[in-house]
Amino acid sequence: MDKWDIYLQEAKIQAEFAKRTYLAFREAEKESLVFDVFFHLHHFLVHATNIDRILDTKPGSERHTILTGHIDLSDIDLKPFRRLRNHLEHFDERLDRWVRDFEGHAFFDMNIVTGAKGFPEKAFLRALDGNTFKFHGESYNMVDLYDAVLEIDRRLTTA
Repeated sequence: MDKWDIYLQEAKIQAEFAKRTYLAFREAEKESLVFDVFFHLHHFLVHATNIDRILDTKPGSERHTILTGHIDLSDIDLKPFRRLRNHLEHFDERLDRWVRDFEGHAFFDMNIVTGAKGFPEKAFLRALDGNTFKFHGESYNMVDLYDAVLEIDRRLTTA
């Protein structure tokens, strides 16, 4: 086995985990299992962004040298979702900021808010609005991320 293949195999595993957790997230959403929605959504994000961390290498690094020419993801950008993953990994710090800035306003945490109107972005700690995961005043489209995972998986399969 070549060294580059080890990285591609791990990325493929992460893609499979991401696809499975995304489907579990959608199933939980259909069944209105709110806790499960956020549980699976969090795991989907972890696995999806692990793909990016494995394959989007720093130029000049050993991994970059090993992977060069074996998979091209230059037109796929998962970095916005890496930002969300970092938020979730450092949730304690985000919660500290949330509490510090809390002014007694209404807020949503682990709520499905599809169709809710008129709330400021700061009202959303963790919420799902249709296909958009809202976290700490930022919005992330989960369909876009899932589509990117599917495309990366396709490329990994043909690599």
